[in-house]
Amino acid sequence: MRYHLASTFLLISLVAASAQTPPALTVGSLPQQLEAARFGLRVDNGVLSGTGAAVLTEAITRSHYILIGEDHLTREVPQFTTAICNLTAKQGLTGMALEVSPEAAAFMMRSLASPDRWRQMVALTQAYPFSVAFLDSRQEDDLVANCAQASHNSAFHLWGLDQNFLGSAGWLIDLMLTATPGPEAKAALLRLKTDEQRDAAVAKANADISALFLLSEKSEAEINEALPSINRDGGAEVKRIFADLAASYHIYREFREQGYPVSDVERAKLLKINFRELLNQIPPSEKSGKIIVKFGVLHLYKGMNALHNLNLGNYIAESSEMEGRDSLHICILGAGGKHSAFTKYGQPTHIVGVSTTTDPMLRWTEPFIAKQISGQWTLYDLRALRYKNLGQLDSEVRRTLDGYDFLVIVPEFTAAEMAD
Repeated sequence: MRYHLASTFLLISLVAASAQTPPALTVGSLPQQLEAARFGLRVDNGVLSGTGAAVLTEAITRSHYILIGEDHLTREVPQFTTAICNLTAKQGLTGMALEVSPEAAAFMMRSLASPDRWRQMVALTQAYPFSVAFLDSRQEDDLVANCAQASHNSAFHLWGLDQNFLGSAGWLIDLMLTATPGPEAKAALLRLKTDEQRDAAVAKANADISALFLLSEKSEAEINEALPSINRDGGAEVKRIFADLAASYHIYREFREQGYPVSDVERAKLLKINFRELLNQIPPSEKSGKIIVKFGVLHLYKGMNALHNLNLGNYIAESSEMEGRDSLHICILGAGGKHSAFTKYGQPTHIVGVSTTTDPMLRWTEPFIAKQISGQWTLYDLRALRYKNLGQLDSEVRRTLDGYDFLVIVPEFTAAEMAD
């Protein structure tokens, strides 16, 4: 939900609102109903236990798509997802879709079998700061490796569905230059490389992400100027990467001009288009395997999310229903603790506190946190509450009951270990 560029600006825009005393949540009779819908959960060495383990296992057994909506860059969410992978793999696991770019996912897959897998990610992020989102966390990097291994599937897929991260233009240009473009496309890419290096130098000198190539207003003309040359002799791989670069730029431009809620509609379209195209590429022999999808909480609701758009989770819910399959939507959040966060360009990530009381986007969690089970994680079966007459409810509480099947509350998050 956080630490993508747009989410960061959204939180900044909410500072004034969060500084004020918010009105009390309206939760009807929900608190009285929560105890019957809650279960204890533990995660140890990739295995779920506690009373909630059997409930989750039964739901996963019946589901083809397992969606995990998270708060990013913690250690606990990858632990939980690893356990879900281990459980799902026993029933056949085709792959995972993550909130990263196609290029970041491809880099991760190339390094999976290497003994210095993590060092490769560290080297990439040092050479190209802010080029990879989330997989530059050691826990996320290990998660993918663990899930691929647990699947016992030599054709295990890792799909990146998202736009490229805001500092990735230099990396993408270098990837295109190594993909043997023709002379005209190569000359255009070298011109873009000069422009990108200029922008990155300004951004680093001023610790200002807005100067980066993907965020700069003048980059649109430079992209448009290069496009005819790329089309003439770039070759298929160069054209594909260039299209990803251009799409990423246009999403960031939409954010710059229209703001987060509006621009996220275009981003949601990209996620859904990429997911559909990748599913269509799966050979018939792999279509029966389950797929795990892990994104920020806002992306995986069934129905309208809190930004008032129909995002990836709703698309998967609708598509799976038409396929005669089930999708399972799990939200995992922390009652407190810390997580890692991106900061100014060229500076290391830092650790920030998790606060559901001051974050307007998370205030709906208050009744669930108040009823959490002491000494372990708490699993709420929201399906058991969805059709009860709970009286007047806060709109976001209602949205969550309808949009997610399970809610996991972790008592205390700990920050992820980052590549920088």
